[in-house]
Amino acid sequence: VDGALCSSRGWQGLIAYGCHSLVLVVDANSAQTLQVLERHKASVVKVRCNYHHNIGSPYSLRLASADAMGKIIVWDVATGAARCEIQEHSKPIQDMQWLWNQDASRDLLLAVHPPNYIVMWNADTGTKLWKKSYAENILSFSFDPFDPSHLALLTSEGIVFISDFSPSKAPASSGKKVYISSPHSSPSHNKLAAATGAKKALDKVKILISNEKPSAESVTLNDCLQLSYLPSKRNYMLLLYPREILILDLEVNQTVGVIAIERTGVPFIQVIPCFQRDGLFCLHENGCITLRVRRASCSITATPNEEPDPEPVQELVYDLRSQCDAIRVTKTVRPFSMVCCPVNENTAALIVSDGRVMIWELKSSISGRNVRN
Repeated sequence: VDGALCSSRGWQGLIAYGCHSLVLVVDANSAQTLQVLERHKASVVKVRCNYHHNIGSPYSLRLASADAMGKIIVWDVATGAARCEIQEHSKPIQDMQWLWNQDASRDLLLAVHPPNYIVMWNADTGTKLWKKSYAENILSFSFDPFDPSHLALLTSEGIVFISDFSPSKAPASSGKKVYISSPHSSPSHNKLAAATGAKKALDKVKILISNEKPSAESVTLNDCLQLSYLPSKRNYMLLLYPREILILDLEVNQTVGVIAIERTGVPFIQVIPCFQRDGLFCLHENGCITLRVRRASCSITATPNEEPDPEPVQELVYDLRSQCDAIRVTKTVRPFSMVCCPVNENTAALIVSDGRVMIWELKSSISGRNVRN
């Protein structure tokens, strides 16, 4: 499944993913392949299930798939027919999302067309509603779940924050551009638990957001795998790097949490933040899925030899609660992506390069007086 770079899970409990030039739709409950969608001429690189779920017509599932030649196809999954085809350029679609946070239409699809365009499409008719270009190459984007007018673009040089996003017209401004310094450029990168105190350690990495372009050696946004607002906490965002996850407080422009992997640990490749609880599903390079849940609120206090901070930083600490077994990774077998059930967020599916879809269910168990997920 060389083309299965992205997958999606719908509200009906179906999993859709790309396999070469095909799109497969699998029932997560029965593990049966329900539909194979054939129309793409190139490898499928993005798949997005439509968020809309109508109880009155449960077979109205639609999904959008994009390929390496820049074509987007919107499908009626039940019939296996293509509703419309969209073609703007001939390069791979970088990212796309259905606009779930508005009531104007359930057919709106925002897509990133290389190198630097975002385009709003009516996915029912294939009509282009508007198009906007930016100065840098756009890698991906994330909507603020608490404010539909806020959109963040991950670019080749930094992050562009858009505050006037609207489905009806293109953003008037070019957005606010900020630069992210490398977490690796900090001397405290591997010394977060040093005896100098937690506050000093976090101070060394917290000033990551600035309006000034950092030096070339400290720019590593090419290493940034993912950007996402936290749907469980207002004004917070995560940046995923291979060996750490940074939690940013956008109100104070500081890093307030660092989830770092030990030197012998397995790097991250994807993270899915939860809506109903402040938790993170993390996929690692060995196919292991881990769940990390935020610890009860705590602030970083000074050590006895330090002066107390009049404005203590609210630190976010995520504890490892659960993990599944890893897979045997070879040259031809490796994890591609992970999807999480959008309804109850207690099951996750792993798509493997050999065609397997492994579904893991999260269950709680009581051990003594402690409750573990």
